[in-house]
Amino acid sequence: MTKTVKLLCIGLFFASFSIVAQKPKVWIYTDMSDNTIPGKNHMKTVNDPDDISGMAGYLLMANMFDTKGIVVTSTHRSEHKNSGNQADWANNFFGQGYKKDVLNLNKNIGGYPKNIEFIQSCIKESAEKYNSTTAYNSLENYKTVALLKDEVEKSPEIINVLCWGSLTEPAILVNYCIANKRFDLLKKLRFIAHWTNSSLHQGTPEDPAKVANCNEDRAACEFLKEQALNGVITYFECGAIGQHGIVSGSPKGIEYYNQFKKSNLGKIFSEGKFVQDAVDHSDAATYWVLLGNWGVSLNDISSNGTNLPEVEKKNEEQFLMSSKKIHQELLRRSKAAEN
Repeated sequence: MTKTVKLLCIGLFFASFSIVAQKPKVWIYTDMSDNTIPGKNHMKTVNDPDDISGMAGYLLMANMFDTKGIVVTSTHRSEHKNSGNQADWANNFFGQGYKKDVLNLNKNIGGYPKNIEFIQSCIKESAEKYNSTTAYNSLENYKTVALLKDEVEKSPEIINVLCWGSLTEPAILVNYCIANKRFDLLKKLRFIAHWTNSSLHQGTPEDPAKVANCNEDRAACEFLKEQALNGVITYFECGAIGQHGIVSGSPKGIEYYNQFKKSNLGKIFSEGKFVQDAVDHSDAATYWVLLGNWGVSLNDISSNGTNLPEVEKKNEEQFLMSSKKIHQELLRRSKAAEN
């Protein structure tokens, strides 16, 4: 082998390693809010606090991602018209805990950003839903949609949009891109949603979209699924595999989860939504499939928004088998963060 060929091989190796090692870019839309605000759901809160546990888990894993933005209270609850600035709440509730833990996380693991900030959704106070008869030519009134568009504009790589609730803001963005013929932006977007479709859980074979996250804004949900089916966007539908895989297969008992409470993020994770002897962090499926080596990867899910029952069942079983490993990884990181 000549010297030139050797150098070429070395260059190709490092180029491929760089691609593999590159952190996926992430933007999160969540309906999460302060769980002390009273509401009408089964937990007597405005929004289901499972996203609080899911977010704490994400922050424990934050060195694996390039976080571009996290939008909170992307939801349609009337109580949020006057519920106070939820970005301030999130930046205090999560931000302070993260800042305290990140020193030890970087000391013992490494690669964590110094700070992660939260943004309040532009639809939080208006409770606006997607209008299927409207062409969203401008994003002037949709700040948190425009912020994601700006990130996509300047990014040379795909941005993964994790959808943990209503699909209103993602639908407005896709509509805007189509209306303005910005198909170049759509090529750099990858939507990964939890439980906006399931024939097995909540939904039925006749109406798999009859699930909470789709019903929240049915027009937005149907629009995105149609665009995905037509190949306009890439949309990975996880179904209920977070709830019935990661959560159902998790270790049980307060003794196990008490181990998390010695770190700030671990405490938030374990207490965010603790029900039926375990932590409910079902939306976390969206980032575990993105990582890809924890039982289920994006290769196991269709990219056109469909979710066949046999595929969902298989992925659910894979997460069931991997759940203990996932929780042990979260616990390892929580212990690494201990002060």
